[in-house]
Amino acid sequence: MYIPYKKNKGYKVPLIFEFGSLNLKVGYAGMVQPDIVKPSDYLIDQDGQMKFLEFNSTSQQVGYEIKAANDLDSIQMHMDHCLTTLRQEKGFPCFIIEDRPLNRNKFIEILFDEIEVSSVFFHKSALLAQYLIGRETILVVDCGANQTTVTPIVDGSIIEKGVVRGDVGGEYINSKLYDLWKPQNLQFSRYQNYAELHPSVQRWGDMEVIREARHQMFKFFDQPIQNLKFNPAVDNQVFELPDQTKLEISVESYTYPEIIFEQSENFEGLDRAIELSLEKIDPDYRKELIQNIIMIGGVSLTTNMIERMQRTLKSNRAKIQNFPKNFDLQYASWIGASIISSSAVFEQWTITKADYEEHGAALIEKKMFY
Repeated sequence: MYIPYKKNKGYKVPLIFEFGSLNLKVGYAGMVQPDIVKPSDYLIDQDGQMKFLEFNSTSQQVGYEIKAANDLDSIQMHMDHCLTTLRQEKGFPCFIIEDRPLNRNKFIEILFDEIEVSSVFFHKSALLAQYLIGRETILVVDCGANQTTVTPIVDGSIIEKGVVRGDVGGEYINSKLYDLWKPQNLQFSRYQNYAELHPSVQRWGDMEVIREARHQMFKFFDQPIQNLKFNPAVDNQVFELPDQTKLEISVESYTYPEIIFEQSENFEGLDRAIELSLEKIDPDYRKELIQNIIMIGGVSLTTNMIERMQRTLKSNRAKIQNFPKNFDLQYASWIGASIISSSAVFEQWTITKADYEEHGAALIEKKMFY
């Protein structure tokens, strides 16, 4: 935990929001993990009535379908719901982590005029990871839910020409497992009213449990995958589904994690993505970048991932930096935001209500870290 810098008697602790493609993370500056982690997707019916999803639910309301929160209206509803949950009064400093393109000016108008924050600050997600290890030149490898991104940061700035993205992440692997396992006619979801639900809600419930199975049972082989000698009679594993039936997991527990390294129509493969990123960088910086690789995102938590990456890099100079043990890598960007929003300089970076009223929302372009 970090003790937020207190400038005056009326100081209020900043509240940090990260709108990921899978999860919404919300919590206060100074903490090592968010107070709220909830699904970014939500439920909506034919009349436009919205309901929020929760993890580990045993039922869902009939007549609703799943929708992704990829517009400002749904993001605002999520924020209002979280503020109510936290019993947060108006007039608080707000830190927004940018994980995706948004209409920033419109968002600022919503924050000041409707949510009524006292100040706001936007920060790019990839840059925040540098604060966890205290280095300004790093190569951030973010293996997230729906995308894998390699981001070179030199002297505290993102080198945009070196950013490489691919639409392969944890949820892509989960969808492949869904295709593999669903024909077995097993009940994956916890929903007791499964048969009455919209197909999109059924699949969301199935994917939630498949995600848990992958996190618990899957890992990278500790040698090159071609050396794997898998004996199903001995090496198969069993995962208990919510209805207590058994899912038998075979060689896919080793082979499916490898998808992140394989070339596909959506991605060059992680090893090639790193090479492409470095090729676009000034040669003077490549050595320092390859020696300061940090891995974040949910997929990076897969057992033996760091060792698998080290083999992939094929260089004695390459080094993957370790984070402090109390940091959860799936919250790396959020923790970075928690660190800097607790600092003495944070208030100097924000746009205040007075700034907004005098200069408008466009001022954010001059006060945002890229």
